[in-house]
Amino acid sequence: MRTRITAIGYVLALTIFILFSSSLCEAGTDELDREIKLADKVSEQVEKQWDRVTDPVRVARVTLLLSRLTPFTERDLSYEVRLVEEKRPNAFALPGGRIYMTTGMLEFCRSDDEIASILAHELVHTDRKHGMIQSSRNQRLTLGALAVIIATGGSGAAPILANLAQVAIMNSYSKDLEREADTEGLNILSQSGYEPAGAVTVMERLQEEEMKRPYVDPGIYADHPKTKDRVRSLEDIIREKGWPLERKKALRLLRVQTSEEGGSILLSIDGKLLWRAPKVEGAIELMNKAAGSLDKYLQMETSPYDISIQETHGQKALRVGLGVIAYQKDLLPGMPSLEEFRENILLSLNRARMIHPVADYNR
Repeated sequence: MRTRITAIGYVLALTIFILFSSSLCEAGTDELDREIKLADKVSEQVEKQWDRVTDPVRVARVTLLLSRLTPFTERDLSYEVRLVEEKRPNAFALPGGRIYMTTGMLEFCRSDDEIASILAHELVHTDRKHGMIQSSRNQRLTLGALAVIIATGGSGAAPILANLAQVAIMNSYSKDLEREADTEGLNILSQSGYEPAGAVTVMERLQEEEMKRPYVDPGIYADHPKTKDRVRSLEDIIREKGWPLERKKALRLLRVQTSEEGGSILLSIDGKLLWRAPKVEGAIELMNKAAGSLDKYLQMETSPYDISIQETHGQKALRVGLGVIAYQKDLLPGMPSLEEFRENILLSLNRARMIHPVADYNR
């Protein structure tokens, strides 16, 4: 009996090896079919635990965001994102192009840029078969095990499916796979027109959430990178590529606005009044120019010391970083001083940073 089992096992292993090693086109098709069937089995387990969201507005939102990302993947899969009801923020990818996102993650993200960054990261995981690779490394998802799952329709393979689900749901990938997902995810974000900074800001807040939870022994996942290390890595990748790191766009903070109220032109940041001018000739032009300069030069990363009043071209001017916001000579009668304007800008910057305090803005 032992000899027979060994022979059967050898034939099965050889058959699977041949299937995986045949011509690229045929092997790719067969392997993809196995991936999708495996994903279906794991999805059954996932959707027993969490209810799928059917709200058309929320589903359409994440589906539209994903559709902008998928043209930049390596494989031509039927990529799909499914929302599930769960208050904790999480997202994970299954083999074959399937991504899950919890309602908690959708609500946790402050902008489409942040949601897209999560989707892009998970898209790389499923596009590059990271779940299969990691499960194989854990020595619980061998080629033979895959054959058993497919041949038996999933019966008797609960531990194997549980391991694949655990890798996905817990995002328990090793450092090299996470680095690839971060790097290629940023590339996809940039190519699709989203702000790469969204990947940094959402990870910074997840780091803050992580700090609130008790430490859990990572066990076999000890090689999984810490969130704070991933934040640093994302920042480094963005800088290496020469992209600007502008958190405010992804966070929807430090938004500059001009408006009219009674006989005044108002300049505000995030709904808080900064500066006021009487509605006279030249006021609208002055305030719009100041608003445009502020929007360009005032960033979450701006040092308070870079918001200063100094002589520029022989004129007293309020500067933010490299930009001039307003000259003393341009102030209209009855307008607050540049000093008061500067103090209000500093207050606005401080308020924005208090909303997103975990970032290392001085790095």
